[in-house]
Amino acid sequence: MDPIERFFQAGLKLSHLRLLTMFDSLGQIRLVAEKLNVTQPAVSKQLAELEAGLGVPVLTRVGNRLFFTPVGETLMKRAREVFHQLEQARFEVDALTSGISGKISVGAVATVMPVFAPELVIELKKRAPHVNVSFYEATSNRLFPLLAAGALDFVLSRTGPPRAEAAAFASHAVLNDPIVVVCGREHPLAARRTIGASDLAGLPWILPPREAPTFLALQVWMHERELEFPDGCVQSISLQANEAMIAAYPFLALMPLAVARRGVNREKLVILPLDGTRFLETVQLFYNHTSANPVLPVALTCIEVAEKRISTLLLA
Repeated sequence: MDPIERFFQAGLKLSHLRLLTMFDSLGQIRLVAEKLNVTQPAVSKQLAELEAGLGVPVLTRVGNRLFFTPVGETLMKRAREVFHQLEQARFEVDALTSGISGKISVGAVATVMPVFAPELVIELKKRAPHVNVSFYEATSNRLFPLLAAGALDFVLSRTGPPRAEAAAFASHAVLNDPIVVVCGREHPLAARRTIGASDLAGLPWILPPREAPTFLALQVWMHERELEFPDGCVQSISLQANEAMIAAYPFLALMPLAVARRGVNREKLVILPLDGTRFLETVQLFYNHTSANPVLPVALTCIEVAEKRISTLLLA
């Protein structure tokens, strides 16, 4: 058996990996020793054990400072992944054994709900299977008053609350998922590799409500190019219904990129290559940081995991 393989199977310990992550954070063996409440020789001994098992150094001295070697850098990064996974496992086991229960109420705008809702439910069922989940889909101007009143635990939206109310909520960006222009596979523009704004003149649209930020963003884009919405447009916020209508009639429509990609993969939709038509790219999470709901921290962790999975799909 290869010596390194033997060491990884029988000699490598979590304490070795923890030393590497701590050295990366603290930068000095003395500080690592103080943090662990042990002597510096004890830390040096464990590092020596690690290097002897690997057969190569993990730290190198330059002047009075120690730096990771390429091997040490690689092992340190993997060590961080190991401890992240262990922390996730601890959290999940704790959730399952402690029997976390309760409910979580989620508000989201129509262009975010179908992207996040399935992924959020999947993660919640893994970590807290006894939690009841309710979703409420509405425009952001309706969601934020409900969040302020405590009727919702958090909101996923592409726009924020009015400036006067913003300080009441914690918030951060969770996903880059722009709104794009789509059409059906049989649409006259579907096979075009290049499309100009003038090619849209007179074509019917499926539009969101006129007060919706997505509509306002599209309207600005149209006006800047001296285009108007023709008669015969349809107003709808149902992405499922919109896809069915697009398949039956040569409409143009707006969809989140994550949803549009699914339609493209099913050979139902085409994303039109129009300059400047990636609207409201950032999905933001808003919640009341003073909330006493014990389920909220679990749900927020699930949102982070869901975002990573969705981002991976968007990059595919």
